[in-house]
Amino acid sequence: MFRIPSLLFLTLSLLALPARADWDAKLEAEEQAKREAAAREERARKAEADAAMTAARAKARAAIMADKRKTLGAAANGKSDADVNRLYDAHIAAKTAEANAAIAEGQKALSSGAGAAALKSVTGHSMQELQSMSDEDLEALAAEMEKKFGGD
Repeated sequence: MFRIPSLLFLTLSLLALPARADWDAKLEAEEQAKREAAAREERARKAEADAAMTAARAKARAAIMADKRKTLGAAANGKSDADVNRLYDAHIAAKTAEANAAIAEGQKALSSGAGAAALKSVTGHSMQELQSMSDEDLEALAAEMEKKFGGD
């Protein structure tokens, strides 16, 4: 009974000898050193790319902040970036509200009275009809108006 497992073990260990005989510790160490050097190079490249990306983001943030300060003018002088951001957001909100009010006033003027009649005579449509048109229909109307009255 002991003969078969011992014989099997002896056979397997003899088969493993050629594999160990081909193993070169020096070559293996050189290959390991190459792999480690490649990994170090890759880490260095990644660190360099990360640093470049961080610098680019910082430059972009500085340019954006400079544009905000330019837009705000004297109101931004001596203010922190956080204060400038708050002032800029308020400025944009005010300008948006002004634009929306002007749009509403224009739509109101074109929806009733002489404005509505003028709009209907030029486009052939009322303000309500224009507002309910699809984008494709509006594009077609714009092309028609451009042909009729000229464009850029």
